[in-house]
Amino acid sequence: MRYALSKEEGEYANGQAMTGRIGRSTPVILTLTALLLTLTTGGGAAGPEFPAAKDDGTQLSHSAGSLSTRAEQAVQTANEFGFELLRRLHAEREDARANVFISPLSVSLSLGMLLNGAGGETFEAMGSVMGLNGRTVAEANEAYQELMDLLVRMDSSVELRVANHSWLDEGFRVRLDYRNRVQGFFDAVIENVRFEEPEMARAINGWVNESTAGRITEMVTPEELGGLVALLVNSIYFEAEWTDPFDPAETALVEFRRADGSIVSVPTMRQELDARVGGGEDYGEDFVAVDLPYGGEAFSMLVVVPVGDATLSGLVEGMDDQRWQEVVDALRGEARTEVRLPRFELAYEKVLNDVLKAMGMEVAFDRARADFGWLLGDQTLGAAPHIGWMKQKSFLRVDEEGTETAAATGTAFATSGSPTLQADRPFLFAIRERESGAILFLGTVTDPIG
Repeated sequence: MRYALSKEEGEYANGQAMTGRIGRSTPVILTLTALLLTLTTGGGAAGPEFPAAKDDGTQLSHSAGSLSTRAEQAVQTANEFGFELLRRLHAEREDARANVFISPLSVSLSLGMLLNGAGGETFEAMGSVMGLNGRTVAEANEAYQELMDLLVRMDSSVELRVANHSWLDEGFRVRLDYRNRVQGFFDAVIENVRFEEPEMARAINGWVNESTAGRITEMVTPEELGGLVALLVNSIYFEAEWTDPFDPAETALVEFRRADGSIVSVPTMRQELDARVGGGEDYGEDFVAVDLPYGGEAFSMLVVVPVGDATLSGLVEGMDDQRWQEVVDALRGEARTEVRLPRFELAYEKVLNDVLKAMGMEVAFDRARADFGWLLGDQTLGAAPHIGWMKQKSFLRVDEEGTETAAATGTAFATSGSPTLQADRPFLFAIRERESGAILFLGTVTDPIG
């Protein structure tokens, strides 16, 4: 359990991460957002008077799989936001063999915390990129809280940890209403520190190391902390076993054809199981998909592989929330299926500044225009904080026992006999909660040994 002391109000905040039951290893995603302080003069906070955070002593409750309309809308907009991120990140790769692995949910939660401190044009731009469509920040906060409350309790055999931590330079004061919001809705810790201290980077990396079970040991360097006002970190750790584990004795080297036509031998897992499959050329689709559940089957990895003359780049370019729903709807009833998936590990790190600017958030990064006056209480300084950088770092492992991510490419023979899905070419995958459709992790694998 962690605690943070706010010097101004003298109150402690419980910073314990929301968590389900411990399982096995899987994807670890960490998102990091920093606000840089520039001493350019600017106006005070401008923007809407947000409704106060709920503090009536009531707790959101619902049965498994039940979400309010606002939370369902949050899932849809977060998924759409994630697909746009994926499309842009996949398209801008300098190396055609580079894999992409992101958590749309983690980015959305980080931006959601920042949104509570934004005003004016900055608030409008962030809300538009996030797909809030005129909803108030209070409605967005309640939707995020409800969704996370559902996800972390959905399956006791899966470990899902969500942690939010904010470090604030001790020379500045966070607004009380902002502090109440991020602590109340996001279970966030706000800790006052001195970023210039030599051990500060080590302390932050220690928190990162602990919150990701040692999967990510270094997130920031001392140089990256220079000039900071605040550092906001969201981490999501997901660990689970396959509902139907692969037998290591069935794993063998299989050729994987990269997008450039080169071939590499990859340890590939194999099993026959009852699985939901969809797509295939016999059904008029340019993809084949398989849905592989974890634990008690609340969560799954949905693997989508292009078939025929289709390519992964073409599949990703046309993928949005509507097309994704068509893929999900194409899944047929369970049938005996042979599945062959590569065994691999991925490490991904990306500064998201350029892609978020291209999506319409330029103002939040502009030192002359950004308005985060609803975050800081020190309005007399005339200082204008803006987002200095936003970075996501992720780790993924796929093996016979569980997931850190799995995938399937190949050909589905849906005529007679058992369908077969063989991951021997680049593919798309998502780790999702099946009932709500919320996508926790999303990625492309173009080189399983890259």
